[in-house]
Amino acid sequence: MLSHENCSNENFTWHPILKMFVILTRADSCVFWFFVIMIFRVKCEIVDGSKSLKRSKNGLAYANFAALKSSYLNITPLVTVKVTGVGECGKLCVDHSSCFSANVAAYFLHKEGGILCELLRSDKYNNSHKFVVSSMFNHLSIKTPCFNDPCLNNSTCVARYEDDYYYCACASGVRGKNCFSCEIRSHANCLHCVYNLYMYFSATDCSDIISQGHSTGDGMYWIVPDGGSHSNAFLAYCDMTSYNGGWTTCYTTDEYAKPRTEVEYNALFPYGTDGYRTNCNDIEFTEIIFIDHQTGNKAFFKRRNQVPTKAASNYGTFADRLGLWNGVGANNTYPYQLLICDHAFYSGFFLSGYTDCYKKCNWWCGDTFSMYFRTASTDTRYKGVAFHVNGHSPNSVSNRLISIGLR
Repeated sequence: MLSHENCSNENFTWHPILKMFVILTRADSCVFWFFVIMIFRVKCEIVDGSKSLKRSKNGLAYANFAALKSSYLNITPLVTVKVTGVGECGKLCVDHSSCFSANVAAYFLHKEGGILCELLRSDKYNNSHKFVVSSMFNHLSIKTPCFNDPCLNNSTCVARYEDDYYYCACASGVRGKNCFSCEIRSHANCLHCVYNLYMYFSATDCSDIISQGHSTGDGMYWIVPDGGSHSNAFLAYCDMTSYNGGWTTCYTTDEYAKPRTEVEYNALFPYGTDGYRTNCNDIEFTEIIFIDHQTGNKAFFKRRNQVPTKAASNYGTFADRLGLWNGVGANNTYPYQLLICDHAFYSGFFLSGYTDCYKKCNWWCGDTFSMYFRTASTDTRYKGVAFHVNGHSPNSVSNRLISIGLR
């Protein structure tokens, strides 16, 4: 804990300063801890050294590292630099917004002096198969609850560094906060499981989970699109609250998306962050939702003929094949049309108004009037993400984080 006794004095200002606290403990595992704290021009700041990581715009930055001797995380570094010691390597990691661990050489360079420091964009929890013994390096890992291995049954612990929290990305066949509940008692990943009677494996989509009475609210669920063999089960985020819920969320992005081929959920990119993906190609739907994470606004669209369709059978077709759609939460002075694209010009789901012309993936009818809901095109004239604005040149839109779901 770091504070100042004159905290109430409005005229008090910290000068630019670096404070290093080192605490050493001896143990068989040769683990030791140290804190790196940087403070710049903060009038009154209390630092809780028990937290994992903080990087703020007001100039305060710190991290609580665990240093593991004779260990090396074998992934591509963000940058490799020469430093004077372990503390400087830790400071550089704190300074770099994408750094979440570091490798630091155990020996000084003979000719050049100093030691090598590798800043890394990930951590040992998400790359356990690449975390190896090394006589040449020590490893700096930001201390989180993941350090105690809370996730069971071959599952991955994903650290939420600045929240000092974590969540478990459960392996196939297991569920629960710490991945302790089995969907199938005999599943190979069920090493320490409690059998789970809720057979989510039978749900064909998020709406089906609600119909079966198995919804526990917004979150990750197992989906089997054909309702049969469990071999093609996949994880998807289900929005169980927006417009009565049941939305199978396909992707979150602030620029591009390729829903036809980007179908693997990665625990490093949870729903609501750029990079969340899952497989919506075989989800039957008559409704599609767009969620703007910047404003919290939502709009969904209902197919007028109410005939279920699938993305897999509609990539690259003219919008007339899918007919007209009614908007909810969007300008309703005209009907809408849907494109499902996997084209060099544009990829993703694209809703826009119908103005006496049906669009196709690389030709948008010169429509500079209606409201668009789309991700970015590869064409420089159509960069950015449109949410309830016209997204046709010469109108320009900036990147923004949105999610798309089907029901």
